[in-house]
Amino acid sequence: MLTFALAGNPNTGKTTLFNALTGSTARVGNWPGVTVDKREGEYNAPNLPTISIVDLPGIYSLSPYTPEERIARSFLLETPIDCIVNVVDATSLERNLYLTTQLLELGLPMVLALNMMDGVREKGDSINAERLQENLQIPVVEISALKAENLPDLMDEAVKASAKKRQSHSALESTPLRDFVAYAKEQLTKKGARFALFEGIKLIEEDKITLESYPQEGLQLADFIRENPAYKGADMPCQIASYRYA
Repeated sequence: MLTFALAGNPNTGKTTLFNALTGSTARVGNWPGVTVDKREGEYNAPNLPTISIVDLPGIYSLSPYTPEERIARSFLLETPIDCIVNVVDATSLERNLYLTTQLLELGLPMVLALNMMDGVREKGDSINAERLQENLQIPVVEISALKAENLPDLMDEAVKASAKKRQSHSALESTPLRDFVAYAKEQLTKKGARFALFEGIKLIEEDKITLESYPQEGLQLADFIRENPAYKGADMPCQIASYRYA
């Protein structure tokens, strides 16, 4: 059985998609130790393997500031996942793709579900999905979870993606922070980190959980950053957020 995780911001129609995919197989409980809903179910279709679908809590980032973010981050880092289905509100791409840039850094198989495309069309707008696919380097599928449009296509693409290895990459690698990103990734690769790029960037962000896991590398990275001409003394988390949106 394959395991797919639905990840996205709150109010993107992610749970509507989950319900449409899993139907009567859906189960709702709580994540261990918290009162946040945990939704699991199965997707069954001809010519596809049975797929376990896990609806992760709605989050805006993978920085562990809220219970929902901690749950989603822990699940993605610690659970064997065959594919991430990143559900975004197509009517609000700029806000939604902020999380997408972080998910891409994990290097897990992934597809982007452009949800609420019916809303985009009603406004007389359009999205160049092919261009978006080229830039993100993952499959992009236009859907409407509410109207059950293109859901078989989405799952077909997710199954195809799950069969391929995907190289992690970051939008930050083409910014003035690229030397810091490369250095952090290299240090964590030497330590055998499975998610070296993602955790390396978290070290640059001074993420508490990552610093606790790699204290020596955190100190070495801080020295490297301070000694680098590109460092202007600015707040690193704020710089990273700005570059992600840019």
